[in-house]
This record gives sequence, structure tokens and C-alpha cells, in this order.
Amino acid sequence: MKQMPRYFPLFAFIAVSACASGAPLSSGNPFDLTPPSKMVTKGISYSQRAWPGAVPMQVAIVEVDLKTRGVSVAVSGGNPSDTSEYRSKTTSTFLRESGAIVAINGGYFSPVVTAEGLGQDAVGFAKSNGRVVSPASTPETARAAKAVVCFDRKQVQILAALACPERFANGLAAGPLLVQDGKMKVDPKNATRHPRSILGVNAAGDRLWLVTIDGRQKGYSEGASFAESALILQALGAANAINLDGGGSTALVYRDPVRGPSVLNRPIQSGIPGTERPVATHIGVFTKAKPKG
Repeated sequence: MKQMPRYFPLFAFIAVSACASGAPLSSGNPFDLTPPSKMVTKGISYSQRAWPGAVPMQVAIVEVDLKTRGVSVAVSGGNPSDTSEYRSKTTSTFLRESGAIVAINGGYFSPVVTAEGLGQDAVGFAKSNGRVVSPASTPETARAAKAVVCFDRKQVQILAALACPERFANGLAAGPLLVQDGKMKVDPKNATRHPRSILGVNAAGDRLWLVTIDGRQKGYSEGASFAESALILQALGAANAINLDGGGSTALVYRDPVRGPSVLNRPIQSGIPGTERPVATHIGVFTKAKPKG
């Protein structure tokens, strides 16, 4: 029988008085780092926290020590014999089928669908275990996907480029860049909030954060601006960070040894809280196994 994903309750949000306009957070370091992390396996932990900002904002975080023996990161591969680059899958389905221990939704794609198994194409570059699944866009067609996250055996790099260097076996186009060399790269005055999926790495490229921020759920979690997303990653210790596809696509899942796929955030596909959207690409963290496709 197919196991259904289990959704975990998040920590209660911290009520903070703020102006109704939802102005961006200050440039300080308000993120509460005190809630304890829970170990998924050696080198991989998760936590669920509240950002004390202008509106309720629930944040789920997976932290990966890439120096840990056996830990690797890969991008979903699709089916090379298919007419489409990918077939739609929820992040929970990708995790279950691929053998990943943690997974997050990936980059932009089209079309948006509500069922699994339908043809989808990535927007821009996607490479899985040495195979280019989706070619790089041109600067004119890249739209928001004007940066890439690239995965080597023990290192992650986030680059302002349309494709990863050849030496990287896995990579994915997304964007915009949120943080580069420790500095915020987005307009702090843009206060538009949505659910967000974001990825950050430290300066050495050997510590990885996969982060989701729930949104479109008034009074519970109302989403984050790009600037707020950047501040969260900076507070965690990221020197570089990239925005992944967000909105209804936002999902962060880990493999519970008893329950199977367990969703750490509260996705909101089609306006329904707790519902995952089937998407084209995913990023998986593995302890030994590689993705099957």
C-alpha cells in the first residue's frame, strides 16, 4: 500500500507587533536559533521555527553537513525516453521512489498541473548524475532562472550563470540569487510575500541549508519576501543563497524510518493547506543511494 506523507505541526508562531503594510524586516539578526534541531541521520538535521517579523512566518529547515561520509546531493533525472523532460511528481513521491532521505522541490517548470505522471519541462538548465536533462536557457528566455546551484561530491556552489561548469555532475537553474558572498542581492524594499523554497551554503560550500517558508495562510504563515528569505539564510550562516520555485510548489520532505515520507512544512497547492503540488524537478539528499529518476 502506498504510504501517505505525514505533515508535522510547526512551532507556534511568535506574535510580534508590526505595521499593517508588511514592511520588510530590519537588517539585524532576529532569527531565533534556540529551538533544538532533530537528527534525521548522521550529518543531517531539521528544525521548525518561527521568524519574529511583521507577519506570522513558519520556517522549516534542513541542515546538511556535506563532510559526513556517504552524504551526497543530486537532482532528479526524468526519463530520457520520454517526450517530456520530466513527469510530474510531488516531492513526497520523489523521495519515496528515489531513495532520498531529504528532498525539496526544485526549479521552475511548465505547465503547472494538479496530477502526477503528466509531462513537464524544466525552465532552464537541469543536470542529473552527469546527464543534461534540460539545456541552459538563453539570457532572453531564462526569465527568473538566471542563476544555478551546482552539486559536486562534497561541495555545493551557487553561481550567477545559466549552466553549471562541466565538472559538476548535478545542477539546476533557479533564481534570483538572494545572497552572494555574504551580501544581500535583492531589493529590500520589495515586500511581496509568497511561500518560498530556498537553498543556501556556507562560504566553504560544505554545509547546506534547505529551507521552506510557508505562505498564503493568513494568521498562520503569510510567506516571505525575497529580502526576508535572504535574511533567514544569512542568520543561519549562509554566504550564498538561491531562490527555488515557490508558491504552491514549496515542499520539504524527509524520510521517517517508521512513517516514510514526512512533510516538514505545510504546502498549499490550489489554495488547500497540506496539499503538495506535482512538480518537474527536485533536489534530493542521499546517504548512499542515488536517485532512480
